[in-house]
Amino acid sequence: FDQAKTCTATFQVIPKYTLTVSKTGTGAGSITGTGITCGSDCTENVVANTPVTLTATATTGSSFTGWSGACTGTNAAVIVTMDQAKTCTATFDKVIPKYTLTVSKTGTGTGSITGTGITCGTDCTEDYTAKTLVTLTATPDTGSQFVSWGGACSGTATTATVTMTAAKTCTANFAPAN
Repeated sequence: FDQAKTCTATFQVIPKYTLTVSKTGTGAGSITGTGITCGSDCTENVVANTPVTLTATATTGSSFTGWSGACTGTNAAVIVTMDQAKTCTATFDKVIPKYTLTVSKTGTGTGSITGTGITCGTDCTEDYTAKTLVTLTATPDTGSQFVSWGGACSGTATTATVTMTAAKTCTANFAPAN
């Protein structure tokens, strides 16, 4: 060395931005991503310009329906680039189960069964949201008479009601008219 030298190091502070996630809707679920496990930890300070993948996972009985805020779309996984503080909200809704009602005809007579979504002769099944009250009507053809209901429906009136709490089957019994 022929003389003393001075070196100076310059350090730049790389900013961090806060990513906040939240949940809304009638259902339940979780959001995970780098440093985030929301349920319990819903914020993270992230180095500027870092892409963060967030994943929404619905719990049993719920479904993920979409993102809002700085995240958009209906894919469960989304990427958000942290160029400023951002908030993403995942919407989870309760899944309302549906149950199938199947109707059929028995006996030596003929007729039809109708109800909301059902025209049996041609369409003898329908899916209904849980707890839906379905009214069925049995209509005998000329020369036949309605006798009774069977299965999840009962009675001798031409109309019967059934509450859809599970998959159910109702049978209309038709006989030749006397």
